[in-house]
Amino acid sequence: MADIHHPIATRHSDASANSSYLEWGPVWAGALVAIAISTVLVQFGASTGLAMGDPIRPDNTVSYNFIIAGLWLLLVSVAASSAAGYISGRMRMTMNDATADEVEFRDGIHGITAWALSTVAVALVASISGSIASAVAAATVTETPELPANLQAWAANQALIVAFATAAGSALGAAAAWFASVSGGKHRDDATSHNVIVPKMFRKR
Repeated sequence: MADIHHPIATRHSDASANSSYLEWGPVWAGALVAIAISTVLVQFGASTGLAMGDPIRPDNTVSYNFIIAGLWLLLVSVAASSAAGYISGRMRMTMNDATADEVEFRDGIHGITAWALSTVAVALVASISGSIASAVAAATVTETPELPANLQAWAANQALIVAFATAAGSALGAAAAWFASVSGGKHRDDATSHNVIVPKMFRKR
């Protein structure tokens, strides 16, 4: 009688030969997906009026658009990080010598690493874009009347609030990546159908 091997058991057995606990393939896959999602959603937000904008309107009145824009960026960070975590966790191959807690930890680390890669890449692109924009603005600077002290203070406070919101979004993104990666790992080990996470309208008929 021929031996019948469970596909998951066979995969885990093959993975035990891996000399590294960190698999870069799933990590890079998750990071690239996160970068793509961030790029698309940020462009969508900019085209629909969710861009950060200036703290002071041309008529020297206060703008509160940064609140909506900040919430949108936070949502983008969590969504992209969750996708990165789930992909890296579900695609990772486990090893037979690991306990349940250790498997969960390794899944989570893969999600965090994918989040870190995507965050650094996005930050580098944003830094370069900001430097270019500043250089262009400096080259085309025009004389503008000095803002009143209260508006200058508002602009400075808004910059601090946006910086804090960005940091908070990154922290929430890291947490989302961890939990999504652990969830992806559990779906992997339980052989959960992908239909669980794919909306019914997008499933193959």
